[in-house]
Amino acid sequence: MDLTPNDEQIALQTATADWCRDHMPLAGARSRSAGLWQQLHAMGWTGMTAPEMGLDHATEALLFAELGRFLAPVALLSTAVAARWTGAAGKTALALPAQEDVRILDGVEASRALGAFGDVLAGFPLDGQLSSMFSLDQSTTLARIARPAAIEPVDDPHALLHLQLLTAAYAVGCADAARDMAADYAKLREQFDRPIGWFQALKHLCSDMAVRAAVARSQLYYAACTLDADDRDAAFHIAAAKRLADQAALDNGRANIQVHGGIGMTDEAHPHLCLKRAHLLQFIVPADMAALLAA
Repeated sequence: MDLTPNDEQIALQTATADWCRDHMPLAGARSRSAGLWQQLHAMGWTGMTAPEMGLDHATEALLFAELGRFLAPVALLSTAVAARWTGAAGKTALALPAQEDVRILDGVEASRALGAFGDVLAGFPLDGQLSSMFSLDQSTTLARIARPAAIEPVDDPHALLHLQLLTAAYAVGCADAARDMAADYAKLREQFDRPIGWFQALKHLCSDMAVRAAVARSQLYYAACTLDADDRDAAFHIAAAKRLADQAALDNGRANIQVHGGIGMTDEAHPHLCLKRAHLLQFIVPADMAALLAA
C-alpha cells in the first residue's frame, strides 16, 4: 500500500493550507468573521465529501488535517459526514450525547445535528434558536438540549468510521499546529544571547513533538486507505489513528505551552488555543478500547 500523496492530492493540500492561512488564521480562532461559514461553502469545503464529488477518504484525510491545523469549525466534521451518508445539504452541527442531555457544538445557523449515539451514527433536526455559549474551545459554541424523542440512524457502519477518521485528521492538524508554533517560538525567543531552541532541553521537547505528529499522521494515512479498500480491519486502524492523533494533539499542546514559558500560560498568547481544541476533539467519537483490542 503506497501512502505517499500523489501530485493531485498535494496540490489540493497546498491550496487548502494557503486558503486557510489567508482567510482563517489560527490566531483569530476566537473572533472568526460572521461570514466564515459562507466562505467555506463558497470554496466547496462544506460539500467536498458528497458522493458526486468522488473524493476518496485518503484525500479527505489530507485536507481535513490541514483544516484542523487552523482550527476550522467543528461543524465541518458533521457536515462532511452528513453530506456523504445522508445527502443533507446545509450546515449540520455536531451532537455529543450525555447522560441527561445532548451537547450541540457549533450549532449556530445549523438546521440539523449529527453524532454518535452509542455505536450508531444518528441525526435529528434542530428546532428553534439555540441558546449557545462558548465551550472550553473558544472557537466553538456549545448549547445543551433535551435528548430528542426520535433520532434517525444512518444505516451504514462506515458512516461512524468516517466521522472518527475526519476527527482524527483534525487532531493530527492540531498536533502539527502546536509543533510549528513551538518551533517558531524557539527560533525567536532568546536567552543568554542565544535562541532558546539552541538549548538541548528545548531541542528534545520540539523533537518529541515532531515525532508524535509524524507517527499520528502515518497512522491516519493508513487508516484512510483501509477505509477506501473496505478492509475488514478498518475499524481497528481508524480507532488506532484516533487514539494516536488525540494523544499527539494533547501532548503537543502541553509541550507548546512549556516551550513558550511564562507567556505560554497567559490568555493573550495562542498556545492554549491548540490545547483546548485537542481536549474537545478527544470527546468526539473516542477510540473504543474494544476496537483497539479486537486485533
